[in-house]
Amino acid sequence: MELISAPESEVVTIGELAAGTRATTDRELVASWVDGLASSHSRRNFEATALRFIEALPIGIRQAKVEDVREALSSLIDDRAAGTARQYVLRIKSLLGYAHRLGYTRFNAAAVLKVKGPPRGAEIAKRILPEVDVMLLLRAATRPRDRLMLAVAYGGGLRVSELVALTWADVLTGKGGRAQLSITGKGGIVRQVLLPKKLSDDMFAWRGDAGNNDAVFPARHGGHLTERAVLGLLKRIAKRAGVNEAVSPHWLRHAHASHALDRGATLVETQATLGHSNVATTSGYLHARPDNSSGLRLDPAIFR
Repeated sequence: MELISAPESEVVTIGELAAGTRATTDRELVASWVDGLASSHSRRNFEATALRFIEALPIGIRQAKVEDVREALSSLIDDRAAGTARQYVLRIKSLLGYAHRLGYTRFNAAAVLKVKGPPRGAEIAKRILPEVDVMLLLRAATRPRDRLMLAVAYGGGLRVSELVALTWADVLTGKGGRAQLSITGKGGIVRQVLLPKKLSDDMFAWRGDAGNNDAVFPARHGGHLTERAVLGLLKRIAKRAGVNEAVSPHWLRHAHASHALDRGATLVETQATLGHSNVATTSGYLHARPDNSSGLRLDPAIFR
């Protein structure tokens, strides 16, 4: 996903605008936005896209910077076909433009973003943590729940939405006594993810007397953790670990794909685990960290 900055003149402060909406939350803003669409079919589709976007933007539209919007968009379209990704981006640009025109936001994020497609190659490479950094993150997670949650996110290549939605009914005993996760991904497509043996043992030991409908990774006061909570705790853990504090839960998914392919997993295996609808999405991780190049075939004497 390529994003190009617009001139500073297009950014308007909130003091220059009168609030033109009664919406006080992002969800209320989405409701106001889709209410202006003529087609009921469009309203359903646009609303579904917008709600997924704000879930991927846990700090909220009002507080989000351009970089936050970029990351949320990347998460939204990371395994979508080019045409679908373009439609999603156009919808979000429409939503952000609407928010700014009504004075809901201080600047128009839509004006500073131009998206040409899903992130590939170099863009993905920036978000892949080295194996040592993943290890440091797990060791810096002092609470058992947090350590196991990050380990499962990485070990299963899960999206954060899939991670927080897990209940014990989704955790089965698979081949070799390993934990088999039944994951409902994008589009309601269910896939099965088998975890490594040591991680499986830790997961089964963590369950205790929890019931089938209980969250695998519960919030402090019960129920499921929110995606925002997971992002916040990961950033705190990253700071303790001395790891890039720009890290997000999706980086663990990127790391899973890259590290698995590096260690001999096939594209088909990795595609199935991550739930990519198109193997071309998975193959992007090969281009992100190539181990060969035609340039290595050139005569080294030329460069002496």
